Amino acid sequence: MTKPLLSIGVIFKNDVRSIERCLKCLQPLREVVPCELVMADTGSTDGSRKIAERYADILIDFPWIDDFSAARNAVMDRCSGEWYFSVDTDEYLREDISELKAFLEQQNTETVCATVIVRNYNNYELIGAYSDLMALRMVRLSLGVRYQGAIHEAFSFGGADLSGATLNRTILDHDGYVEFNQSTEIGRAKIKRNVDLIRKELKKHPNDLLLHMQLIESGSSEPDYVEHIRQTVEMVKKKYKNWERIGPSIIRHAVTAANEKKLPELEEWARLAQEWFPESMYTRLDVEWVMFTRSWNAKNYDDCVLRGERFLAAMEDYRAGKDPGARIVGTLQSAFPSQEQRIKILLSYAYSHCSKSEFYRAFELLKGFDYTILDANQTSEMLMGLHELHCKSDLDTSGLITTIWDGILEPQPSQALAYQRKIAFIRTASLSFAKKNRELEKAYKHFHRHAYTLYAPLHDKCEIGIAAAVMEMRSGDMIETQLDKVNNWELFPAPALLHGLECGICFPILKKSMEIEKMDSLAARIAKDMGNFLPVALQTAEKAKNTPHNVQQLSWARAMLMAAIQSFPWLDQERDEEQGMAIAQAFAKIEAEFLPLCYCADALQENRLFVLPPMHRFGWYCARAFAALEQGKPIEYVRLLRAGLDASEGMKPMVEFLSEHTREVQELMTPPELRAMADQVRTILARFAPDDPAVAALKQSEAYQKVAYLIEDTQTSVWGRLPRMPQ
Repeated sequence: MTKPLLSIGVIFKNDVRSIERCLKCLQPLREVVPCELVMADTGSTDGSRKIAERYADILIDFPWIDDFSAARNAVMDRCSGEWYFSVDTDEYLREDISELKAFLEQQNTETVCATVIVRNYNNYELIGAYSDLMALRMVRLSLGVRYQGAIHEAFSFGGADLSGATLNRTILDHDGYVEFNQSTEIGRAKIKRNVDLIRKELKKHPNDLLLHMQLIESGSSEPDYVEHIRQTVEMVKKKYKNWERIGPSIIRHAVTAANEKKLPELEEWARLAQEWFPESMYTRLDVEWVMFTRSWNAKNYDDCVLRGERFLAAMEDYRAGKDPGARIVGTLQSAFPSQEQRIKILLSYAYSHCSKSEFYRAFELLKGFDYTILDANQTSEMLMGLHELHCKSDLDTSGLITTIWDGILEPQPSQALAYQRKIAFIRTASLSFAKKNRELEKAYKHFHRHAYTLYAPLHDKCEIGIAAAVMEMRSGDMIETQLDKVNNWELFPAPALLHGLECGICFPILKKSMEIEKMDSLAARIAKDMGNFLPVALQTAEKAKNTPHNVQQLSWARAMLMAAIQSFPWLDQERDEEQGMAIAQAFAKIEAEFLPLCYCADALQENRLFVLPPMHRFGWYCARAFAALEQGKPIEYVRLLRAGLDASEGMKPMVEFLSEHTREVQELMTPPELRAMADQVRTILARFAPDDPAVAALKQSEAYQKVAYLIEDTQTSVWGRLPRMPQ
């Protein structure tokens, strides 16, 4: 057989989740480069070995001895290729292998090793935020190089200065940290294994800064974590061996931990990073990001501007190749595109809060984004900043908002993420229509226009754009023309529909029918603006009464009044009592017309109401109760309300309100003769001391019992504050 050009080495144990995906990703490389795949099983019991058998050229057993280097060296001992390439089972080689193929096929014998990018993601979908590590994964086997270190093992070259290559387009996507971050049982077990191995190595090499840094990275849940960070920072200050190379990453970790755990050393360590390692990307990106977010949370927008601009300048330098060693010692936590865009989003918001002269800079930052790499949270943050900018300036944002809408809908990196961005866009945009937010905007120092007008250019693209157009109209006919374009009412901002109703539109739109459950949902959303909603609900009921044969309008009126009775503050002492009675009466009349449309006459008999849903039963009783009241039958009115309360106990506040504010009921509850008797009893009681035996005797009398609730302010036989009526 021809000697392989490349030996790919893999060790594994119980990696059934990822092993096949890893090995499949290696297949394209194996098809174009003479390869051998050498694998070592360190004790799998989950079926990983059976998968490995289908792919491996050489598969050995190597019992786990708490030493990663020993396992990897055992694999290398079985390799025969010119080059050795180490891959883990939770790493997936990207499809673009052109750079790697060209490197392997070149005849440059001086190059003896190569680094590739290991891209660490925090999700199994391998999308969104990531951190890159330049990992030395390839070496010429003829050098006889071996791995060293029981944990976080690495090739040992004995201090020799060797020629190496950097493969910037050869990427191993890595998802192994997901189970660490999600704190799964497997993740916790692996973290404990790693921490134990690092501590074991530290006993042998207590002054090794790299090991101390690795313990900081893996041991955040350890009880001595904070103390260990402080100890390691002091080692850097004392300039232990390799402090210049490893120190920037250590201080970066210290600043991050200090911010998360609110340690008093935060400012001190941040200054240390700036003074000792000002050119390091760990300082310019990771430390700067931590301090930016701290200023952001404190609403110190001037400092946000300073730090945000420094971060963006550092990203430009990072892309230009400055500080290439930053990704070798440890991963950069903030050097990825979506983080850069988030800085721009927050920075644009900070500009909008600083001064009017900064508005154009904010606008320029928001232009030219790659909207496909935004997640839902970043989409929302971007729009909130754009709301501020649009409100306070006269900048033409029409082209920008159109570009944003089209960009977030692109199905990249997945259709699911595009959908999440769309929903975040709609929810955030909808906030700008709320009355309370429009009132807050008017208080801005530089208020120029309402935020919802930002979305007017989208009137032909989505419900948000239609709503923005509607809000600017006063003509009912023009509004109805716009509403006729709505396809999904769940995505249409309720305040815009309320505005249309206030302008007298006919709703639902005549050309389109609407299911009753959608009417109920829409009415409930509109009802959140209680002050403007209740008059519109009453107007809707009046309009339906004047068009009795329009079933859609009748159903809509019923939905509006159902929302009204469920949201009216029946028990609030500052409620509008006249309005409350009007709503209850309108609800009863609409139910009297609506229920016969839904049920046959036999079902609408009191002894058969059990077949109706609770609120329909309550509506039936309300309709009959007010009819009885109009016929001068207050006792029947009370009986029917009591029965309605039995049907739907949730309507108790409304029933209590009706019992207290229906004049005829109050007269039944306290007839004139009872009031006179109560006055007489009070006069008698006033003649005696409270503990006089005559008082106790009087309270036992039949006369006192009849008027006790008037004297002692108690109710007799209360449920929903409805009294028992005489038989």
